[in-house]
Amino acid sequence: MLLTLALVAFADLPAKAALAAAPEIRKDAETPLPPRRPSPPASPAEISPSPQAPEATGAATTDCPASLLAKGVVFKPAKMEPPADPRCVVAQPVTVESLAAPGGQRIDLPDRPTVDCVTATTFASFVAEALAPLAKGSFDASIAAIRTGPGFDCRMRDHLAGGKLSEHAKGLAIDIASIAFAGGRIYQVGAMADDAERAFDHAARAAACGYFHTALGPGADAFHSSHWHVDLESRGSDGKSKFCQ
Repeated sequence: MLLTLALVAFADLPAKAALAAAPEIRKDAETPLPPRRPSPPASPAEISPSPQAPEATGAATTDCPASLLAKGVVFKPAKMEPPADPRCVVAQPVTVESLAAPGGQRIDLPDRPTVDCVTATTFASFVAEALAPLAKGSFDASIAAIRTGPGFDCRMRDHLAGGKLSEHAKGLAIDIASIAFAGGRIYQVGAMADDAERAFDHAARAAACGYFHTALGPGADAFHSSHWHVDLESRGSDGKSKFCQ
């Protein structure tokens, strides 16, 4: 009997030794998983565009009427008839009735020019910040009205057939033919009556060059002998180069 028990115990030694030598298996160990398969690409409908700057999304154009209102401009959206030339397109046409001047005065635009909203915004800034103070300093008078012509005009530059399309045809240009001051004085562009008016002409056109890309007037050429022309034509590699005469 003793011999039998000894043999059984001896037979169990390899198995017990093997169990003792085996590494301990932790109950909390994670089972290794195969590498995750890449997710399939999302469909276009599932891709949300990342936020972009206002100028990249067109928000600047959308907000233009709000800028006009903030500047005190009285205007209304313009309804454009289909042009004879399909290139004559105004991105956001507005018809401008009057501008705000320093001190709360109104400046009437009796010709009710129709221009692109960005042109109206730039023109309003130029008049309020530069032209009105220049008029006050030159003539001690505030501006009552500005004759501008129609603004939009679907035509070639300088009315020359076969020439380049005018910025007027895109609503990016506006003219000034005369300025009426409170008190009755009228300044007619191209008909400077004295040194004060000549100095005012040069100073006003120089100031306009800071707001617009083009500023032309008497002395530039025969086509601008009786009015100032300002526009936002894209010039140069950055679109902001200047041409002022």
